[in-house]
Amino acid sequence: MLKQIKRSTVRNLLPVRSEKSHKGQNGRVLIIGGSVDYHGAPILSALGSIYSGADLAYLYVPECNFDCTRSISPDLVVRKYAGEYLTPRHAEEIIKFGKGCDSVLIGPGLGKRQQTREAVLDIVKNLQIPTVLDADAIMVLKEIEKFPLNQPFVVTPHQNEFIHLVDRDVKVDENDTKSVILLRSLSMDLHLNVILKGYKDYVSSEEGVVEINSTGNAGMTVGGSGDVLAGVVASLLAQGLEGFDAARCAAYFTGLAGDRLSKKKGFCYSASDLAAELPYVL
Repeated sequence: MLKQIKRSTVRNLLPVRSEKSHKGQNGRVLIIGGSVDYHGAPILSALGSIYSGADLAYLYVPECNFDCTRSISPDLVVRKYAGEYLTPRHAEEIIKFGKGCDSVLIGPGLGKRQQTREAVLDIVKNLQIPTVLDADAIMVLKEIEKFPLNQPFVVTPHQNEFIHLVDRDVKVDENDTKSVILLRSLSMDLHLNVILKGYKDYVSSEEGVVEINSTGNAGMTVGGSGDVLAGVVASLLAQGLEGFDAARCAAYFTGLAGDRLSKKKGFCYSASDLAAELPYVL
């Protein structure tokens, strides 16, 4: 029987903020995402980061996304690179900037292009700060030859992405011991913390501990909710939480925000609503 993630546990894990702290001491999050196809995903991640307590959210997006991203909110710091999607020629610039941040989220809206995957691989290897991989960036793990890398990792696949990652047609379920062992083995072998998103979230640590999160509801199938979740993970990492603790807290509180919204809006809420609800559950 897997342990349930409980309010009493995650509440005590949340970072305690010094009353004497100043701008930047409570987390600088870098979000690398966006493409000509998807401009909204990194914005939602950034809102998730800000609304879960990070001091600063920096977005690195292609120039085709720059104006619309910058116009969304005065709270976000937006930088651009040339072109319509991430390529290896942009990696050095991003790595240099990212060394001044406390965590990085890579993936929201990046797309599946091979050049983009090569750039992600370069960033992952050389930007050695706590890292969250989401969406198509998760598959770069299949191209890394040696683990562990030098930074904490959290990855946030849904079931189909997990199947692709492990090359097995398996659905993780607490009643299927072999599937849980597979998730545990992936985390231990690659030294990853995993949030496997679904009807129930399975959160797995580098040490092979697997816990279940049951907050959330069917309204969270709306596009962008996973981007918000990834932003919350990156925010909590930037605020100093360990990978497994950041993953557990993010899964629980993002789901709880969805549950609050369902009482007011049923299943008819957006990912932007989800991000904006985070302060009230935190």
